[in-house]
Amino acid sequence: MKMNVMKKLIAVMILMLLATACGGGSKQGTGGFVQEIYKQYPTLKDRKTTITEVKRVVDGDTFETKAGDKVRLIGVNTPETVKPGSPVEKFGKEASNFTKTKLTGKKVYLFADAGDKDKYGRLLRYVFIDGDPVMFNETLVRDGYANTMSVAPNVMFQDLFRKQERQARESKRGLWADEKT
Repeated sequence: MKMNVMKKLIAVMILMLLATACGGGSKQGTGGFVQEIYKQYPTLKDRKTTITEVKRVVDGDTFETKAGDKVRLIGVNTPETVKPGSPVEKFGKEASNFTKTKLTGKKVYLFADAGDKDKYGRLLRYVFIDGDPVMFNETLVRDGYANTMSVAPNVMFQDLFRKQERQARESKRGLWADEKT
């Protein structure tokens, strides 16, 4: 009789362990927040995901994580501020400051596309700030801090970004604002 009780107890423990390990379909125990992202961006469901913290922002479309990885945002290009030998481009400081304000010290979720790294060894990623299910890459374009930049094979959201850029241009936001005289 004691043996049957032990077998049942072991069976229950195994089932509980399996249920916990499955995590209800969320990646890396992130639960509901990642599910919110998947609702808005279902094509990200099967993509490699990393959760990290932003150590410092290099410029409007590049940052470094606490783990030391450099990350380049996919599909967007902000005006240059740190390119050696080049002047700071129009709206470059604003784009860089916006990204610094939004990302520095924040927990972020990084999603890969088809390609993993660029020729400089930077991770190529779509980025979400913890608690905000709107992709940061999209926000940069939508608010006029960046224009689109499609580089195959990382083109999952190029149509979305082009639409957002067109709307930013038409609304004269950020980069597209009229020059003040």
